[in-house]
Amino acid sequence: MLRLALVSTPRSGNTWLRYLLARTFDLEQYAVHSPSALDWSSLPQRCIVQLHWNNTPEFRSLLNAADFRVITISRHPLDTLLSILHFSPNEPETAQWLLGQGGSEQSIHHKSPASSEFQDYCISPRAQALLSVTPQWWDVDGVVKVRYEDLVSDTTGVLCTIAEVIGEPASGLAEIVDSLSIENLRLTSSNQHFWKGQPGLWRNLILPDFAEEIYQVNQGSFEKPGYTCASDEKLQVCNVEEFWAQLD
Repeated sequence: MLRLALVSTPRSGNTWLRYLLARTFDLEQYAVHSPSALDWSSLPQRCIVQLHWNNTPEFRSLLNAADFRVITISRHPLDTLLSILHFSPNEPETAQWLLGQGGSEQSIHHKSPASSEFQDYCISPRAQALLSVTPQWWDVDGVVKVRYEDLVSDTTGVLCTIAEVIGEPASGLAEIVDSLSIENLRLTSSNQHFWKGQPGLWRNLILPDFAEEIYQVNQGSFEKPGYTCASDEKLQVCNVEEFWAQLD
């Protein structure tokens, strides 16, 4: 038996990591918006479930009863917010993240990173709720922790580490990693799900004062996984707008 629950903040590399783990360990895949969407008692013996959900006693009990091992993935919060900004106009189901806790992404559709709408969103209860998911699981005993930045820079190495931690063999990783690269997956997506995948884009897109404000409001979401927000003090709105336009 191998049952994995991938529980993290949206737009942190969840889907990519799920695909990689499913292929590596031959697991059936499920992606849902809430625990109630699944019959946990009848899931296959070998499966991976992906969802964005708070660390509650009820959910932990559900996972324990079904013998699930939890994996969580972190990503720099500012890169995560930019990914939400880009993705949300193309996928209406982002409104279902955490079943709408704290609001939705409607206000930032087709806005730029320098817009007042995006700045308001990033310090809103909605952004706080989404960014807090991974940190809620980060220090829980037995949870397998993955950093998105490490997954990008050494995908095979991260998969090997996970395999060692959960006690499962992993073979054929070179072929798996190549076939499930961000570049290849981008070709299969109709909703911009796999965008740039490049860590550190925020340094060219989040103004310094704005980055500091987001940090102050979401400090725990930065500090638990070990992220900072030191940015280019010379960055101006015109630079942001130009760089953002080039990305699309």
